[in-house]
Amino acid sequence: MSKIEKRPATENDILVTNDRHGFDENPNLDPPILHDVLVDGYPAKAGVGSFGMYSTRILLLFDPPHPEFGDEFGTKYFMFDDNVPGLVNWGHEGKSFHIELIV
Repeated sequence: MSKIEKRPATENDILVTNDRHGFDENPNLDPPILHDVLVDGYPAKAGVGSFGMYSTRILLLFDPPHPEFGDEFGTKYFMFDDNVPGLVNWGHEGKSFHIELIV
């Protein structure tokens, strides 16, 4: 069995390179290119972008489902912690998760 190479993710690591914004006159209609990550140890696809909306958000798609987030989680209320690599704080109640980029 091969070991998974990973490291704490940064916001820049998971930016959606083909993202589209709600104000785009000629938006890219291709599906967003998401990145392979582990969220609290659970495999997911992740991206930071507008996803056709008007503000930046984080999107996580899980397979299998995450015990707290289920199949999908997204919020525009998130911030990567500058002092703890890979820690993402979200919401307004002090919640967080740890995200690692699979390299």
